[in-house]
Amino acid sequence: MKIGNTQNTNESLINLNKAKEEEEKALQKISSPRPIESTDGASLAIANALLAQANSMSQGIRNANDALGVLQIADGTLSTLTDSEIQINELSVALGNPALNSSQRAMIQNDATALTQSMNDAVSQATFNGKNVFSGQMSFVTGNGTESINLQAPNTANLSVNNQQSILDFIEQVGMSRADIGAAMNGIQSGINSSMNTVVNLKAAEGNLLDDDLAENYNELNTAKLKANAALYAASFNNQYLQSRLDSLLN
Repeated sequence: MKIGNTQNTNESLINLNKAKEEEEKALQKISSPRPIESTDGASLAIANALLAQANSMSQGIRNANDALGVLQIADGTLSTLTDSEIQINELSVALGNPALNSSQRAMIQNDATALTQSMNDAVSQATFNGKNVFSGQMSFVTGNGTESINLQAPNTANLSVNNQQSILDFIEQVGMSRADIGAAMNGIQSGINSSMNTVVNLKAAEGNLLDDDLAENYNELNTAKLKANAALYAASFNNQYLQSRLDSLLN
């Protein structure tokens, strides 16, 4: 005696196994650093060249980000120096008060000396990866070439609370340095953005040559999942149908 239609059940299981195989294949493509199935030798050679170029530019982007880190620390340090110099300038103006006695003048001198020392400490402690950012010229190989940074520590030797012009000149000097740093940071950031777009395009071109389009792989994965779910539903329906036919014959 034949109970129900076992052919539909077998077809559902076959479809389920096929969908599972397609799902595993799509997952392998997504998780693999390079496609499992290579194409012809010429396409593979071009793809390798594109990958090498993309990897080189990616390292250049990391170098450029380090350059930004150096500049950000330098700018933050100069900002601190400016704040201290503004305070010293106020102290310099205070010294112009003839009503102050010698003790009060000495206190102002001591405050100015302490502020100057804190400025020197800030410069000496301005480090990136253990290296002082004001150590002179540094050249970073980026995705767009070489970015050279030449940061010199501001000279506080000529600063004097008794000479307000020396303070104003120092503030102007630091302000110009910060302007140069800001321009350099904008240029580096623009280069990073350009390099990132180039890397994306290189990766896409490599994927096309190796039939390894990421978006397409995800679409294949989703399609395989839908097929698997449909096959599971069909198999479950057939099993329930067979069970109900068997129950009706036994009861």
